[in-house]
Amino acid sequence: MSATTLKLAGRETRASGGHTQEVAERVPARIAMPRIVFGVTAFGLVLFGLLMIYSSSSIVGLTGSEYGNDPAYFLIRQLMFVGVGTVAAIGLAFFDYHRFTDTLLKVMWGLTLVMLLLVFTRAAGQETYGATRWIQIGSFTLQPSEFAKITILLIGARICEEYYGNGTLDAREAIKLAGAGIVVPLILILRQPDKGTTGVLLLTLVVMCYLSGVSGRIIVAIAVVGLAAAMVYALKDDYARARIFTVFNPFRDPYGEGYQLVQGLYAFGSGGITGVGLGFSRQKYNYLPMAHNDFIFAVIGEELGLVGTLGVLAAFAVLLWAGLKIAENAPDLTGRLIAAGCTSLIIIQLLLNVSGVVGIFPLSGKPVPFISYGGSSVISCLMLVGLVMSVSLRSELPETAHDRRRAQLRTTDEVSWEVPEAGLGPDVGTPRPRSSRELRVPGSIGKTYEPARSWRVIDGKRDVSAPTKPSGRLVRDSRGRTRIDLGPTAAQRLRGSDRGTSSGRRNR
Repeated sequence: MSATTLKLAGRETRASGGHTQEVAERVPARIAMPRIVFGVTAFGLVLFGLLMIYSSSSIVGLTGSEYGNDPAYFLIRQLMFVGVGTVAAIGLAFFDYHRFTDTLLKVMWGLTLVMLLLVFTRAAGQETYGATRWIQIGSFTLQPSEFAKITILLIGARICEEYYGNGTLDAREAIKLAGAGIVVPLILILRQPDKGTTGVLLLTLVVMCYLSGVSGRIIVAIAVVGLAAAMVYALKDDYARARIFTVFNPFRDPYGEGYQLVQGLYAFGSGGITGVGLGFSRQKYNYLPMAHNDFIFAVIGEELGLVGTLGVLAAFAVLLWAGLKIAENAPDLTGRLIAAGCTSLIIIQLLLNVSGVVGIFPLSGKPVPFISYGGSSVISCLMLVGLVMSVSLRSELPETAHDRRRAQLRTTDEVSWEVPEAGLGPDVGTPRPRSSRELRVPGSIGKTYEPARSWRVIDGKRDVSAPTKPSGRLVRDSRGRTRIDLGPTAAQRLRGSDRGTSSGRRNR
């Protein structure tokens, strides 16, 4: 009789196995791992930001009639912004980044200039806290400088690629393009004024120039000149000058210029090592201004303590590592600069906010990426993530020995068991001694093998003359206890039957 074969191999199983095998062969681990780490870390920071936004803004929403006395007002709006940013990030990830630095770059540059100019118009511009940085669109406000960062970064990558990479631009043409594509938007951002965004962009461009091959001496000279110009410009502005002096002694005017910084320091002091507990912040009860935005890091320090703040910094350190690894594996200089530039921009903005909140640098008004409340901020940060993922999805490295071994892995498209029909094997449930059972091999129905035989070791030799079984007799030991006689112990069997020979070897 033939065997009945049960097969669990459908179309879905084969498709799944083929896709898994294809992915395993096509994406080396050194490319896939940074990609996964970068995406998961960014997503985790966004989720953590939603939690902290709800914790830090619930009192403001509950007590504010303009927010409908809704404690989840800011959380709901941030969820909407995260949704828009996620869709934009996915679209950018599956879109070839070369298109942004080639055919679409002029369009992006034109839209960026239009938005930056609209800020200064009465019809669209909105002034808040002494600065005109937002465009009013219905009930939402848009900050064009957040999206201008992406355009300026892509223009910088294009210029560096053509000047340092393939040499299609000479110095004069590179300066013209940099003036129109980078300097003009930066001037418009600085005029809002938005010195924080300007500083973040300049530092990011310096990093990109360094990665392009600019010598360290030129980088240092640019940094010194830029720092001196920033100091001169800041000292001319009364508002910026007050922020600089407040850093040295915020308690000189604790209810005026230094109020926000002092309240932030109180939050860190209250948190201590482990914090007062998630949701139990006292500074968010209208003591700390902008607790869910610029100073959300202080609320993290109060509720989660030093452990929580270090955890946030560690997560951004992981993001930095993954982004730089993606840049290292990029297929060309443009991809390398885009990945490194987007990652550097996120980290520089984080450090600018944290250093201002803890009182070691003047406050810049820049939010914490992914965590602070703000539609323009979280959408632009997720778009940066999408650009980095676009570079990673198009990264391919030369095949190595490890890749060749990995490509040899195969997944089974079909799983089958051969079940013997009635009469081909022992009946299920019939007890049989082990020594009399027939041994069968799957796939070899009908073949019967010799029954298993027990064996003894006598003087190091195998004796298979006859099956041996323990006697199974009930005996009494020297203490009068009843036990089953299982025969010679393992030590006795290994000594062998010739005790004299064994002892003679021992006595030598």
